[in-house]
Amino acid sequence: MKNNFIHNLFFRLFSPPIYGLMLYILVLLINDRIGQLNENFELFEALLCVILTFLVFEGMRFSIITLDKIYPFSRNIQFRIIIQLLSCGLVAILITSAVISLYFIYLVGFSTFMEELLIFSSLWLITSIFFNLIYFSIFFLNEQNETELSKEVALRKNLEFQLQTFKNEVNPDLLYSSLEDVISLMHEDVDKADEYINRLSTVYRYTLDNKQDELATLKSEITATENLLELLNITHNGNIQFSIEAEEQDLYKELIPGTLPTLMEYLVRTTIISNVQPLKVHCYLDGDNYVVLQSLLNEKLKPVRNPLKEIKAIQKAYSFYTDEPVVRVKAYHEQLLKVPLLSLEVEELAD
Repeated sequence: MKNNFIHNLFFRLFSPPIYGLMLYILVLLINDRIGQLNENFELFEALLCVILTFLVFEGMRFSIITLDKIYPFSRNIQFRIIIQLLSCGLVAILITSAVISLYFIYLVGFSTFMEELLIFSSLWLITSIFFNLIYFSIFFLNEQNETELSKEVALRKNLEFQLQTFKNEVNPDLLYSSLEDVISLMHEDVDKADEYINRLSTVYRYTLDNKQDELATLKSEITATENLLELLNITHNGNIQFSIEAEEQDLYKELIPGTLPTLMEYLVRTTIISNVQPLKVHCYLDGDNYVVLQSLLNEKLKPVRNPLKEIKAIQKAYSFYTDEPVVRVKAYHEQLLKVPLLSLEVEELAD
């Protein structure tokens, strides 16, 4: 875990002086009264505590690095925690004992310093426990964050896949129906069949041309919808009507390519359409946030297979860009399909 605090250069450089001085003052308080601190405070002893702190911290850090290599957390978390606590405690005691012994024997000239050694060893044993507790806390927090990040990356990739699938999807029912209409028209009127084929190619060219685009304008979506209706009205004898109510500036607001044609396919697929009951779809903007398709509610009596597949596909695609939902409302013999308008923020690169 290179991103843990113990490997941070600032921590390694600045924590020993701070903690070492605190430790030295604590030792003085154990042996003396507060009023005697000024009398007994010695700069060399304080420096010795700073050096001891640096050596112990680096020793524990080296111990943890070694354990990461020979016995990582992935093998057995509980056993690794126990080993790390024991090894760091042993390192802290050995280094403390060695430094304190050298100091008293060679610099001070004392041969009896068991009480001081016991105090320092106890303090550093406790320090090693807190040191490791903080390390474990940060380690497992990082592990949790990485797990959550992995989930977010996987979710994003799934949303990207759903978005690309939606933009690239070719409606097989529409294609099959269109081929039947072409064959029928070729027997009746070759010119109409030729015009129909051109219109069909325009519909699918829109899908191909926009599959790499992030967004499309409302104007281009309306044009694609009108081209689609030219095909659908051959099958439904011109009984599908589409009207748009929008200001000129509103036509340049954006949607995911294929949104309006897909919603129109949904309405046609799930609605009874006849000379007596034509399908009239009115498109308008609800404020600055939604584009709405409004039509009379006249659902087919026979259950339609997977009736909401287009709505679900659009919702999955839009979830890549916004938290705003795709809304389907049924009220007073009408249904409303509301889709959020989108806009991409373009980051300007600094010169």
